[in-house]
Amino acid sequence: MRIARIRLRDNFVTTPPPFPTALVGFGKMGQGYAADPLMARHFRYAAHAQVLRDHPAFDWRVVIDPDLGALNAASSQWGVESCAESPQKLGVAAQSIEVAVLATRPEIRLGLLDSFPNLRAVLVEKPLGATLDDANAFLAECAKRGILVQVNLWRRADRLFRQLASGTLTEKIGEVQAVTCWYGNGLVNNGTHMIDFARMLFGEIEDAVLLKQGFIEGPITDDSNPQFLLHMASGLTIDFQPLHFAAHRECGFVIVGTEGRLDILAEGLSIAHYPKSQHRAMQGEQELVVDQPVYCAPTAGDALYAMFDNLAACLHANDAAMLCSPAASAMNTAKIVEQIRLADHLARTRG
Repeated sequence: MRIARIRLRDNFVTTPPPFPTALVGFGKMGQGYAADPLMARHFRYAAHAQVLRDHPAFDWRVVIDPDLGALNAASSQWGVESCAESPQKLGVAAQSIEVAVLATRPEIRLGLLDSFPNLRAVLVEKPLGATLDDANAFLAECAKRGILVQVNLWRRADRLFRQLASGTLTEKIGEVQAVTCWYGNGLVNNGTHMIDFARMLFGEIEDAVLLKQGFIEGPITDDSNPQFLLHMASGLTIDFQPLHFAAHRECGFVIVGTEGRLDILAEGLSIAHYPKSQHRAMQGEQELVVDQPVYCAPTAGDALYAMFDNLAACLHANDAAMLCSPAASAMNTAKIVEQIRLADHLARTRG
C-alpha cells in the first residue's frame, strides 16, 4: 500500500492514505440538510456530504442514488467523480471502495454489501433493518466479512455528551433522581436516538413499560409516538413523553440530581445547568436556581464529523472495540424500541 510521507524538520511522519469511500443514498441525510440555512447556523456538519468533503481520512469517490437529480447534484455541486443509480452501474469504481456510508432504506442494505468486495467498514443510519431479523442478518454478513459497523446515533460522538457520560454529569448535578424525556416524530425515528442517549448517560435498560398508546406522526410510515417508562438497571426510571412536532419540535432530557439540574434541549443545542443554592424563601432549605441557568457550549454541530473521526481511528488501529457507536450497542437499543413498538401495536389493536 502506498504511504504518504510528510517531512517534519529532519524526521519523517507517515500518514496512511485516505479510505476510498462511497455514499449510498443522497437524500436529506446524504446532502439535503446541508442546504438548510437555519441548520447551518448551528450544525457545521449536518449531512454526510459535508464531512466527506472535508475529512482528510476519507477519499469520497462515489455516490449511488436512484434519483437522477441527486446524482446531478453530487457531480455538479459536490464534485464526486463516479455517480450511478445502482452499484451495478459503477463498474470498476466499486472495486476500490473500502468505506460505505449507507443512508438508504434499511431493507436494501444487505444486498449492497456484495457490490463492494473490498469493503472494510460501513457507517449506517438507523434502523439497522426493517425488522430485528433483517438487522441481525445484515450484521452477521458484516461480521462474516470482517466489516466494521458504526451506527450513526450521533449523540455518542458528541464531545460534550461523551464527557457527561464519563462522569461530568455526576460532578455537575450529583446522583440522578429523576429524568423526563420529550420526543416526537416517531418512536422508531427520534425515539431510537433518545432511548440510545438514555443508555449512554444512565446505563443499561432493565425493562420498558408502555403507559399510553401513541399517535401516528413522523417521516416513517405508521411510526407511533407512545408514552412509556424505561426502568434502568441502576434503579432509575425515565419518563418518555411524546410531543406533536406539528406544534413544535423537541427532543431532549430534563435531568434532576441531588446537587442540581441539567436540561439538554433543542436537540442538543441548549444545555442549561441549574446549580443548588440556599432556598430563597425557607430557612435551612435548599433549592435549584431555576431562574439563573448556566449554559454550556454545545458541541452537536461537529458530532457527525466526530463520528467519522472515530471510525477512521478504528480503521487505522484495526480495533472495533474503539467504535463509539458499535452495532452491538445499537442492537440493544433496537430491541427496546421493538419491545415498546409491539406493546403499542397490541394496545392499538385491542383498542
